[in-house]
Amino acid sequence: MNTTTKPVTSARGGWLPVVLIGLAAWVLSTAIALREPLKLMLEWELLAVFVRPQTHGWYRTVIAMVGCDVLIGGFIVAGAGWIALLAWRRSVRFLMQVQAWLLTIVVLRAGAYLLGDYMTHAIGIAIAIPFGGFAQAVVVAGLAIPYFRLSRRVREVFTKA
Repeated sequence: MNTTTKPVTSARGGWLPVVLIGLAAWVLSTAIALREPLKLMLEWELLAVFVRPQTHGWYRTVIAMVGCDVLIGGFIVAGAGWIALLAWRRSVRFLMQVQAWLLTIVVLRAGAYLLGDYMTHAIGIAIAIPFGGFAQAVVVAGLAIPYFRLSRRVREVFTKA
């Protein structure tokens, strides 16, 4: 009798665990980095200064840029929870959603950088705009998206119904 058996694919081999651990480390570092901006955003005295009409434009610009950073960091952490749930369940939706999540982060970081640049030019005060978040997002997306698109092991693990 000729029976063909399909090889059982384990998520433990190859580069998949390394990539998932790398994404988790990136999310953890983002969550840790959110501590200081959140403290700044939750200072009532600073927020009271922010709403005064005589407040200088630089302060409002800085608060808006910090707010964008906090919102994007929250999106990264919350999205990672959803992606982790999909990976745990080996969902078919994992591949498309992790790629969309990474691309969305790049777009959000680029938009925040351009908005900050526009606001600093509008008030006429040179404020150093951090470029690190955008660069991290581009590097992570540039490495992870092609891996998730081209890896045979990833396709085998996450396309089973």
